[in-house]
Amino acid sequence: MPRRPSKEDVLASYPREALLAAATRVFGERGFEGATMERIAEAADVAKGTTYLYYRSKQSIYDAALSHGFAGLEGRTREVLDRAPDFRSAISAFMTTRAEYFFEHRDFFRMYALAMARQVTRRRPRATEFQAMVDRQTSRLAQAVARAASRGEIRKVDAAATAIAIFDLTRGLVSRRMVSTADFDLADDVAFLADLVWSGLKGTQKT
Repeated sequence: MPRRPSKEDVLASYPREALLAAATRVFGERGFEGATMERIAEAADVAKGTTYLYYRSKQSIYDAALSHGFAGLEGRTREVLDRAPDFRSAISAFMTTRAEYFFEHRDFFRMYALAMARQVTRRRPRATEFQAMVDRQTSRLAQAVARAASRGEIRKVDAAATAIAIFDLTRGLVSRRMVSTADFDLADDVAFLADLVWSGLKGTQKT
């Protein structure tokens, strides 16, 4: 008789990334409440039991899918911020990189937007893994803001608040373009927003 595949055989034969991609699609389309392990298994074209070999619950695969998407985004963001020759360039690079990533990973952006809405509508906001992921995204930009202020590139500002403002402007840009049927030029949109932010950060300083 043929040997029954072991758990290790199944885990080795099916890429974890494929399961996370399927989960991202389902969560992006249906939100956390509307998603089920059955739907995720169907989207991944595997048996329901296979999903439980990787993740013990819907919450665990949800957290893993968010973390996987954020990891890719954070890697790209870190790279462009580290390469930026000055903070003005860093603003444009940050916005462009995040927008391009979200346009390439639309399912992840929908999942991200629904997760953000879920957090905002809580009667009593609390610390979550999602919020921790968002905080990590803004902290690197806040560090860049602080360095720019210390070099005299921009006026003294609240680095964390500034990073969140740039973060939210970028999310708003992506959201508008996701629902728009009109053609648009990302470079033009980013240039407008980046100039707007830069003007505010320079304040009364001479350019």
